[in-house]
Amino acid sequence: MYRYELHLHTSESSHCGRVPAADQVKTYRALGYAGICVTDHLHNTQIGHFDVPHDWNAIIDRYLAGYRAAKAAGDAMGLDVIFGVELRFPENDSDYLIYGIDEQWLYGHPWITDMNHQTFFDRYHDEVLIIHAHPYRYNDVVYYDCVHGLEIINCNPRHDSRNPLALKLAEEHPQLFRTVGSDAHQIGDEGRAAILVDERIRDSHRLKDVIAAGRYKNWCCPEFEQILRESEANRHV
Repeated sequence: MYRYELHLHTSESSHCGRVPAADQVKTYRALGYAGICVTDHLHNTQIGHFDVPHDWNAIIDRYLAGYRAAKAAGDAMGLDVIFGVELRFPENDSDYLIYGIDEQWLYGHPWITDMNHQTFFDRYHDEVLIIHAHPYRYNDVVYYDCVHGLEIINCNPRHDSRNPLALKLAEEHPQLFRTVGSDAHQIGDEGRAAILVDERIRDSHRLKDVIAAGRYKNWCCPEFEQILRESEANRHV
């Protein structure tokens, strides 16, 4: 089976990222992954770290630096590099992983960072796949009716993502897809989670289709295996 990382950051585009995109690619290639989805942060605070004018196209040019560097390195090394976004709205500190988009989609939807979760879902839920990243890390209230799925296991070692609560919510709402992610920001974070699939995934649209069709299995590091076993035992989707 092919192994894909769904949650990863680069130092080029995420202010909290500590690993250059090409190094992330090299590490994941050495770990035997078939590909990675680059999900750099996109929100107004992150935009404020970019030294660019208040122009959406210029902001996205700057934002795409990490993905484009990863894609170039991936093409050279034989690793699939998929485009994604970790989006946050001004209303709170919840983060949403967005799949099923490409560069042109992002250019063509200016200032989505000024929206709220409800408006974004109402407008784009038929176009994109919305997965709530680490739902309970920062908040006690999760708007599960405005997402397609939940990251039930976030493996970042420096945060208490309260993964058991995410699994409990997923069990209460079995229509939601369940994903896992390393949430890799710095050396030592990489390769702690993945989805396992029977096919190569070349772009974000295919990734969206694979998740939406349930054609994947979750895998994670030993630290969170018990949660994963509970998820598989109680899975209804």
